[in-house]
Amino acid sequence: MVEEYVVTATLDATVDSNLRAAGFSGSMITPLRKELGRILLKRADGAEKAVFATTKASVGDVIRVFLPVSPVLYPSSDLKPVFVYEDKDIAVVDKPHGIASVPVKSHFKDSLAGILGSVWGEFVYRPVGRLDKDTSGLIIIARNTLCANRLHQMQLDGKIEKFYTALVEGIMPESGEIDAPIALSSDGIRREVSSSGKSAKTLFTRIGISDHRSLVRFRLLTGRTHQIRVHSAYIGHPLAGDSLYNPAAYCGERLMLHCSRLSFPHPVTGKLIDCESTPPFSLF
Repeated sequence: MVEEYVVTATLDATVDSNLRAAGFSGSMITPLRKELGRILLKRADGAEKAVFATTKASVGDVIRVFLPVSPVLYPSSDLKPVFVYEDKDIAVVDKPHGIASVPVKSHFKDSLAGILGSVWGEFVYRPVGRLDKDTSGLIIIARNTLCANRLHQMQLDGKIEKFYTALVEGIMPESGEIDAPIALSSDGIRREVSSSGKSAKTLFTRIGISDHRSLVRFRLLTGRTHQIRVHSAYIGHPLAGDSLYNPAAYCGERLMLHCSRLSFPHPVTGKLIDCESTPPFSLF
């Protein structure tokens, strides 16, 4: 399978430099260097020829790229994907609770890739970020390699806004920021707040209370593993249903954490994509 891209040169520089300016990563460009015919360069006079990435291009030249990819046929799921947004470049999917975001060995048959495969058939799975198996909600899927690279860079640059809704134990303050570095704990599984950890910042707003729990909207400013779960437990308000960070109160209910909103510029058009999903739980 081959993905085709058309890029108009914006630099008087090599094809390589123009592709990088268009969002191509080094790992995308590397296989293009190995075989003549993967890159076609069309000059202003209309002449087109096969070139290598080191060939000089001029502003306005058209670069056609043919990138080989290897689609996979994942074990099909009985579940069908819930698309909140979908086009030829990206999809935003509402992941169910109890389904792994990534088809690792222990969850190869019950992953989001299998759910998507039940509709898309053989494809290349490119999730942008991930949700824990027990966390439900919105996740972005890139449908080609270039969009995956652009979205991952947006994520690093903080251009993808993520909001989560959660039930926490106790009565949370009305709003605030948790700024506490997170590191892997000594058991190799959990995370913990530690001065030796990586910077982690979480904003929160309380949106409802009951006798002993709060419904809270969280916004991640960084993307550390288990960040909301660790930060909530750290300030004395662990998530309901969290057997890992709230074992004393665990009574078999699901983890009450749901990615309820994603907002980001489309990696091709630049149009704002703003998706929402209603949490499958409430205070009462």
